[in-house]
Amino acid sequence: MSADERIEDFLDEAFLRKLEMLKVLARRGVKGPLRGRHPAVRTGASLEFLDYRNYQPGDDLRYVDWNAYGRLDRLFLKLFREEEDLTVHLLLDMSLSMAFGTPRKSTYAKRVAASVGYIALANLDRVGITSFSDSLGDSLSPVRGKHQYLTLLRYLVGVEPSGKTRFNGCCRQYASLCKRPGAAVVITDLLDPEGFMEGLDALRYRKFDISLIQVLDPLERHPSLEGYLRLREVETGEMRRLVVDGALQEHYVRSFEGFLGRIRDYCRHYGIDYHLAETAVAFEDFLMEYVRQGTFFH
Repeated sequence: MSADERIEDFLDEAFLRKLEMLKVLARRGVKGPLRGRHPAVRTGASLEFLDYRNYQPGDDLRYVDWNAYGRLDRLFLKLFREEEDLTVHLLLDMSLSMAFGTPRKSTYAKRVAASVGYIALANLDRVGITSFSDSLGDSLSPVRGKHQYLTLLRYLVGVEPSGKTRFNGCCRQYASLCKRPGAAVVITDLLDPEGFMEGLDALRYRKFDISLIQVLDPLERHPSLEGYLRLREVETGEMRRLVVDGALQEHYVRSFEGFLGRIRDYCRHYGIDYHLAETAVAFEDFLMEYVRQGTFFH
């Protein structure tokens, strides 16, 4: 556990006040992938009558409209609108690249996950969380209710960055194992040389409603390096010597912005909510803007 990742940090009065404010904003009818309770057509008792349909063998006779049968000599089943729970799946990247930066990207990502989880639990959603790197980590099975927030925090402070990134494989595996798709909030730096599209495709095909939060340190977009350098790749340990000058820095920045542009284009094309979270921005400010944009709930 990192020294700046303690359960107490997620439970102090100031932090919880901010979450309560976000929860209020989230309930003001804004739109997005996390919806709390959802209408679904069912037979049976509910507050709102919806429609009729023809009776079919095997239907529950308790919901037959016998008055209509007396008038028309036909069996009709009454349909009602009832509330259906949403499952929010938090997928948290804990590969070694997430240990970079000050604050560490992993710390920032955990705070975002804790905040999203709190709001979802407060809205009576079911919330589960799974970490991943080169494989899926241990999971917290979906729980419901604000009293489960401490369970979520225990999970978060118990996971630490390790291993290489295998984004596509982990998303494919999660999509194939998940029995109840819902909203998938994917929190990651997306720094995988194998790409990201296949993993998101797998979640889309299982009908997950995806919200992608990419966490980056500002130095990853605009590194302040120059001269004769010896660089080590954080996940593989590979060493490389190179000379960095202004031209190479400009090339790097153009390439990285092109990478971000491809992510934005993919998400826009497939209707995925995409948000870039830089760790230089206070995570409370990021979440406030996220909610104001109508991303979390409707």
